[in-house]
Amino acid sequence: MLSYLLALHFTQAHLLAQTAPSATPAEPEIVVRPQTVRSLPGALDQVPVFNSNSPELIGTPGILLSTFPSAGKAVPEAHLDFAFSQRFDIFAHHVYRAEDPDDLRSMYLSILVHNPSSTPVALEVLAGASYLSQPDAPFIELPAAVSFSPLAPIFAGPGSRAMGDLLQGRRQAIFPPTLTLAPGQSHLLLNQPIPVETLDPPINGRSTLIRLHSSGPVYVASLAQYAATESAAPTLEQWQTLLETAGLATPRDKVPTPIEAMPRQVIYGRVAGVSAGSSWTTAVTRSLATLVVCG
Repeated sequence: MLSYLLALHFTQAHLLAQTAPSATPAEPEIVVRPQTVRSLPGALDQVPVFNSNSPELIGTPGILLSTFPSAGKAVPEAHLDFAFSQRFDIFAHHVYRAEDPDDLRSMYLSILVHNPSSTPVALEVLAGASYLSQPDAPFIELPAAVSFSPLAPIFAGPGSRAMGDLLQGRRQAIFPPTLTLAPGQSHLLLNQPIPVETLDPPINGRSTLIRLHSSGPVYVASLAQYAATESAAPTLEQWQTLLETAGLATPRDKVPTPIEAMPRQVIYGRVAGVSAGSSWTTAVTRSLATLVVCG
């Protein structure tokens, strides 16, 4: 009987210990550190930028971005009818992932330029770079502070490496310093693969940045299609056929939240279009030091 009472007493005490209310958590301490936030002086220029970034992940071949006229095209809504002239930039970043393990063909990306006028147009490549994620510029973790040297650049990802080249005014050998487009002529400024055959998982990306100047109007299109064979890139004629007959490559990215809206959930959507502004130029001064920022 005594053993039973002791066991009962222990059980009741144990239950009471389990169900005892926990202590009220202390209110979090709010630490305020005032600091001055100043707007950056200067302004964004109005240089038009061909911005090809939707879809980031290419699911089907097609038109990524086209500023060609819509007249005569099989899918008119896939074209913006905007001609570049004088200074303009091109940015393109896209990723390809092979969904079928038995089909590891490369997805090719092209940038097609066209002279619609009746006179020759001179196109100057001021700077330009195009890199793959693998093996050119893998994403790696960088330390908080990195010293920069043009002779030993440090980068994480193809966009990082391409921008580093452009900030130094470099032009890769795949881009000609100048080219002349005859009236009505088209030219492949870029025709490069996104290879996945040797990768596990089979996914890769390519980032391209180009600064240009044209003496007259030019239309630009970025396009995607499979390689016919691994040793043969699509031809100019094949790209022109795709431009004339295909629709937009899919799936398109989500529509971004308008900057004026303040919803509870903000959607960051990648875009395909022509934006105004390539560089922000300002002078930041303190004491006798002056720093000119161009980005």
